[in-house]
Amino acid sequence: MQTSKKLLIRLSSAGDILLTSPLLKMIKEREPESAVHFVVKCQFADLVRSNPNVTQVHIVQDHADFHQLESLRRKLVAESFDITLDLHNNFRSIFLRRGTAPSISVVKKDIIRRAILVNGRLNLFAIPQLVALKYAKTFDRSVKSVPKPELFFPESLLKKVDTIWQSFGIGGSPSVFLCPGARHFTKRWPLKYWMELAKKMSKAYRVALLGDIADMDACREIQSGTNIVNFCGQLSLLESSAMLRHASLAVTSDSYLMHAANALGVKIVAIFGSSVKEFGFFPYEVENRILEVNGLTCRPCSHIGLDACPKRHFRCMMDTTPGKVESAVASLMVRQ
Repeated sequence: MQTSKKLLIRLSSAGDILLTSPLLKMIKEREPESAVHFVVKCQFADLVRSNPNVTQVHIVQDHADFHQLESLRRKLVAESFDITLDLHNNFRSIFLRRGTAPSISVVKKDIIRRAILVNGRLNLFAIPQLVALKYAKTFDRSVKSVPKPELFFPESLLKKVDTIWQSFGIGGSPSVFLCPGARHFTKRWPLKYWMELAKKMSKAYRVALLGDIADMDACREIQSGTNIVNFCGQLSLLESSAMLRHASLAVTSDSYLMHAANALGVKIVAIFGSSVKEFGFFPYEVENRILEVNGLTCRPCSHIGLDACPKRHFRCMMDTTPGKVESAVASLMVRQ
């Protein structure tokens, strides 16, 4: 017998969608007979569709107009949910949640403390709180911890990805995956550093590159003159995630692939520039090293990232040298 019917709204982005999985697991464990519907943007739907803890997925087109949103809202209202959990709390999610349930719980974003940290450099976060935990608290305010995120894949997708991996004949050796992409400039480690690291890594490990279409030019330059395998731009979001199953370690920015590696239990070296752990995005329950430049009075300069360094020196990334990253990789790989 179905005990309840819940609506979760998180439209984007990929990392945030993945970080809802601990909440979904918790709901399923506590209320195994309940139905959970999930509203998400079309380009991230594959991260939710295969999750066995989700009953139904509702798609929002990337540039949906008012009439499309209203049509979806009416469809959601007709479902008669017991509770709606708004894990986004932006204009669209506020519009979509209206009238969907008698009880609506909204994620606490810590907007004021975050703004004070970015604009006033005053850190009011006693302990950084995981975004995944903030999502879980919309369901149970008393919860103190959450398991690491989870990824689920169709069997056909796994077979496809494994066939691609095996075609390069690189199985059996420790593999380091380099994931240079990030949406905003101030979250991207300099290209020349990636190129230097790639040459060093390829002498000691099997190395592969992962990224989306936007990272293709950078990955081609990183690959140049090496024996690195470049998957960048050749795989879908979910396929790239599945390919990470073959990694012994991933070097990433503060990006979706960091969270995907976390979900798969892959060791992580994460390079943080303008972002800080206080924003709630960092690996947990997996061996990791977060490399960041502490003591910079200009850091953090934004909670999501910027298109250029406001100070023009970009020390938050420039001072994290390839040698430091190489040492972090070695410290984790020696623990194989």
